[in-house]
Amino acid sequence: MSAQLYGGWRRVRSLGLSGLDGRQTLTVAVAVVVPLVVALFAGVGTAAWLLPASALVALAGLIRVRGVWIVDLIIAWLGFTRARLRGQTTYRGQWLAPYPRKWDLPGVLAPTRLLHLSDPGRGGAGLVWHQRSGKMTATYLLSPTGALLADSGTVAYQVGAWGQTLASLADETAVSHAAVTIDLTPARGSHLPGHVADRVDPTSPPLAQQIMDEVVAAAPDTTTRIRARLSLTVDTARTGARDVTGAVAETLRALGGLSLSAAGVDVLRRASADDIAAIMRNAYDPDSETVTDPARWGELDWPDVGPMAAQEEWGHYVHDGAYSMTWCLVEAPRQLVSHDVLLPLLLPGPYPRRLTILYRTLSREEAGTVLKRERDAATARRIYDHKTGRDPSARDEADAADAERAAVEEARGAGLTEFSLFITTTVSTLEELVEARRHIEQAASQARLRIRPCWGGQAAAFATGLGVAGLYPPDL
Repeated sequence: MSAQLYGGWRRVRSLGLSGLDGRQTLTVAVAVVVPLVVALFAGVGTAAWLLPASALVALAGLIRVRGVWIVDLIIAWLGFTRARLRGQTTYRGQWLAPYPRKWDLPGVLAPTRLLHLSDPGRGGAGLVWHQRSGKMTATYLLSPTGALLADSGTVAYQVGAWGQTLASLADETAVSHAAVTIDLTPARGSHLPGHVADRVDPTSPPLAQQIMDEVVAAAPDTTTRIRARLSLTVDTARTGARDVTGAVAETLRALGGLSLSAAGVDVLRRASADDIAAIMRNAYDPDSETVTDPARWGELDWPDVGPMAAQEEWGHYVHDGAYSMTWCLVEAPRQLVSHDVLLPLLLPGPYPRRLTILYRTLSREEAGTVLKRERDAATARRIYDHKTGRDPSARDEADAADAERAAVEEARGAGLTEFSLFITTTVSTLEELVEARRHIEQAASQARLRIRPCWGGQAAAFATGLGVAGLYPPDL
């Protein structure tokens, strides 16, 4: 049986001409039209003075850097420079902060609070409450079974089940978005001997014990710990809850029916408040991974899990002596790919990395509106090409076909999901960061993804990539 292939992802495209988006098209049109209007009413001599400026504006409307419009980069740089001059890119926590101060996490995490809950019959749970938006996020610790040794039929079934799970979120109006996070952490000194020793049956045959001892002895000294989690964010404004207690109850109700077993994933348990505190603290201070007593995390207040000091730079983020860099997705693979397309990014490597995929399933009404707008924009581009005598590019034709196919599939009941990807690496020195960047960008290229560093927004991207805080870029 041949392997199942997947594809059809599209970037949202506004109505633009000749491969430009709507804003670029408008910029170029203004640069061309304004001198003509001035020449008509004020004379050619006056209009001639505007030609250099118009040429620069038109050129700015055409240039993209790694898939990003250069005007957006300039605006981001100006905003970042302004924030740095105001001291807004520097964070000093707790006793390092000048008095008076607020006892908050840095940046976009400041409005969040961690709620410790006791759900009768299901144990404890932790919810991250975003006080400004009212959204609450619960996290599930997962144990993915993997698909490397599974047959193609099983893999196709699991991928289809995951698609159905995402599509079902459209019917759960309270769910705002979901985040799947994979943490890969290299570790010196294998934890395999202790792991195996705790599970060896003393009454097992001596030969079996000898074989296990030889396997452990032959294992490499350096291992990679892989941890997976799923975070679901509920918009309490959609639940009709009148207070925090009611919002918590509605959040737990909305998340109670989650089942991922058909997708090849087992839900270990809901993350407790201590689990979430450990995830946050380990991200900001990798050295805290050495804390092995889970009870110690219960001693931390929510502001304690953040960094003692942090400094955001244009291309990286410094926090508690560690250096992090975060990338975001620019474009998904254009061609059809197999289920293991992300494997290069998920393979163990010499540097830690964290991958977070954000999903937002649109409601039926919103999905229909979005797809109709996309199809109308593709039709308008075809009409423009026909009237101007231009041959449409192969990319435009493929994009129009994808837009039409997506509209047909949605009309037949398929769901529409927005998604993005954030990749973060955290190392000890700037020299290591350069090498880690090379590893990740090479792996992304092998996975057929176009990514770019989150220039000027490293702190916010780092927090978003954690997943557990329920942050969603368009809402920031």
